[in-house]
Amino acid sequence: MSELGVPFGKEANQITSQTKPNVIWIVIDSLRGDIIGRYHVTPNLDLFAKEGIQFESHLVNAAWTRPSTLVFFTGKYASANPVNFWDYPTTKSEVEAFYRSEKKPLPKVLKDSLYQTVMVGNNPFLTDKFGLGVEVGFDSLYDFSNYSEDTKKITKKTMEVLEDVSSKKSPFFLFLNYNDPHKPYTPPPGFTNRVQTNEILDERKLNYLGEVAFVDEELGKVFAELKNKNLWDNSLILITADHGEVMHPSHAISPFTGTNTYYGHGQDLYLENIHVPLLVKLPLSQKQKTVKAMTRSIDLYPTVLDYVGLPIPQSIHGISLRPMIEGKETTKRTYYGETRFTQGYGEGKEFLLQRSYRFHELGKFWQGSVGNEFYLYFDTTKDPNQISPIRINQMANIGELKLDGKLEKKIQRFWKQIRAMEPKLPLYHLWVRPNLSDKETEIQISVPSGIIRLAKFPNSVTVEEKGRVVKIHTKDSQPFQISFEVYPDVSFPEFQVWFGKKQVPKSEIHIGYFGVTMAACSKDCDLLYESQSIRPIIHPETKVHFWKQGGQKKSYETKQELGTDALDILKKQGYVQ
Repeated sequence: MSELGVPFGKEANQITSQTKPNVIWIVIDSLRGDIIGRYHVTPNLDLFAKEGIQFESHLVNAAWTRPSTLVFFTGKYASANPVNFWDYPTTKSEVEAFYRSEKKPLPKVLKDSLYQTVMVGNNPFLTDKFGLGVEVGFDSLYDFSNYSEDTKKITKKTMEVLEDVSSKKSPFFLFLNYNDPHKPYTPPPGFTNRVQTNEILDERKLNYLGEVAFVDEELGKVFAELKNKNLWDNSLILITADHGEVMHPSHAISPFTGTNTYYGHGQDLYLENIHVPLLVKLPLSQKQKTVKAMTRSIDLYPTVLDYVGLPIPQSIHGISLRPMIEGKETTKRTYYGETRFTQGYGEGKEFLLQRSYRFHELGKFWQGSVGNEFYLYFDTTKDPNQISPIRINQMANIGELKLDGKLEKKIQRFWKQIRAMEPKLPLYHLWVRPNLSDKETEIQISVPSGIIRLAKFPNSVTVEEKGRVVKIHTKDSQPFQISFEVYPDVSFPEFQVWFGKKQVPKSEIHIGYFGVTMAACSKDCDLLYESQSIRPIIHPETKVHFWKQGGQKKSYETKQELGTDALDILKKQGYVQ
């Protein structure tokens, strides 16, 4: 039994559903982490923070709504699920892959444990209806993304839901998602008058704060109704945001995507994009605390399961916040994040951001060329607004910057952490047995998109790397193996092998674990190349054997065009012009 009287671990299997706490998860879209408690626009949230647990350094692991929401409900980094975080459309193959691979999204887990699960809000990415997102298992989903002036409608529907769940004995999970203060910033009359500050505000920030004031007032009504229905005390309540909002002029044009992101988001991992509020009220507890240490949005999924007494899957990336809340945390958490063109890693107040093509998708925004992937290092204790980074154009040449030795080693360690935390790319292997009578072997490998990165080859081989094409030459007569990646994983490699001046025909090239000949297949043959983590048995007569290790079969289809309904929704929400 926990100190809160909420069973957990093995005891969870013996408790009745009625004794489990309700879970109320509130997301305020685009709410920056430096807004609550300032500007006098959040009186209800200020009181909630004062009476509960406030996390001062809470960071989301993705910087726009769809990937961030999927992080909430899976406890995994955005790249761990098949839904892209590059473009708005979700292809049919991505949606189907998500349903196959993600068996335990939070709403489904709670539903299976006899929770009523309801979503009320404006989040078009939580349904597959418009080709923008995926279903995650709610019993009921009331989405207002197709409506104008949605905030009051969301509050009204929430009141109806609370009336319904209060009449039932089973616990409930309510995911309440306000779209305000997401742009366009159009607060109702009078709310900007509540802003109090000596800061000189431009019109956009004033209207943004007006929308914050508007949502805070609506949340006050929800809080009052929860107490009126006697639902407050035995509820775990989390209040957070899916991302922040860029407001510093130095970040107006993202150095990672080249996109104008002023009063927007999703184009980088600067703190103003990823630092958001996290306020928590525990069930059957009046615990008050301020937590200064870093926390991450991947930690919320396991925290909910921990406090409702359900087992936490080992496959997730997050760690429950319970040890931190109870003062039992023994290690510092580190940060890893992903968004368009950007990967990032952080420890404490220090961050390394990388311009990255790692998760790109072919389409109208990217045609397959890979440019320089520079790095920006920030120490936010000295540079809180992240405007004076150390820039490293090539990590291999970091010594040319003549940095302090300890700092150089730290940056290199951060870089290695990014590499360690990202999903591994598939590795391709080409095994060649030259003819003894031939004096030389030549190989050419090419990809239509991305670049080839050699991982391993023998010293007797000379290599000429030219991005999409690699030429290999050797006079060695002994069998040898070449291993390489295609970066990013967007196209399948093609290769040709010559012994002397004679090209090896497809009928003499064996592929995959089973060693079928390349000539046996002419279309959609990717799966035949798979060998998982097992090296194929290479027949003594084989001249060339090619196989793929790791990774799943990926669909390289062109992104579908958005339908009219989806475009209308994205225009209303300020995603597209």
